[in-house]
Amino acid sequence: MAYIPASDLFLSTFKNCVANIIKTLPSNGDPTDAITTNAIKVIASHLNGEYERLEYVIWTIQARICEDVAWASGTAVSVYELLAASIDPKFSHKNLQLPALIGSMLVRDQMMRACQAQFHQTMTKSSWSRGLIAFLGQTCAVGKMTSTTPNIALDIVDHMLGSISLAKKDNFDIFLGFFMRAGPFLDDLGYRDKLSARVKKLVEIAKTLGTTEWLAVYGLLQMREKNWHIDEEDENQATAW
Repeated sequence: MAYIPASDLFLSTFKNCVANIIKTLPSNGDPTDAITTNAIKVIASHLNGEYERLEYVIWTIQARICEDVAWASGTAVSVYELLAASIDPKFSHKNLQLPALIGSMLVRDQMMRACQAQFHQTMTKSSWSRGLIAFLGQTCAVGKMTSTTPNIALDIVDHMLGSISLAKKDNFDIFLGFFMRAGPFLDDLGYRDKLSARVKKLVEIAKTLGTTEWLAVYGLLQMREKNWHIDEEDENQATAW
């Protein structure tokens, strides 16, 4: 029988536990829910300062984000916030040349890197990951550990608008879902002119597509004129899309 180092056994057990915990978390969990909070605290307490363990946790979370749209739009942000709050503040990156990346900042950095890699991967496909892009939309918020930056949000918009797959399958609908989140975020942070340039390009593209796509864009323009406030009529129209 081959000898298996105890460290490998412990790591394997940790990975199995993490996979099971992340898999069973509810799709629309309350961030103050004791079960979710305790589950993430358990994971954080068993990282043992090992970068490989944190890396596995991040990619396990990202895997579920890509597989479960409801989870990506709900619980995923709370999971990352809880992980950042629970991790040892002295937890450091394996690369000693990155001393500033410790604790919650390291969690954020690894999350952003994983999202970037997965986003560029999904852009090469004819059918984009609805879950991933829904999660990226959730990061268009201010004051959270998971908050993205305006330039990243604009870059995501540019990549999708410039993709040859924008009009394929459900991609246009996925794009609009992201834009609904990124639009208010960018306008509120003073990027209105830069967003307007993208809107102009979006209108030009929509004119080459079907009536449904054009009406969806028209509805989005109307909402922007109302500072992104959705009244009952807009909400019914958005549901119809």
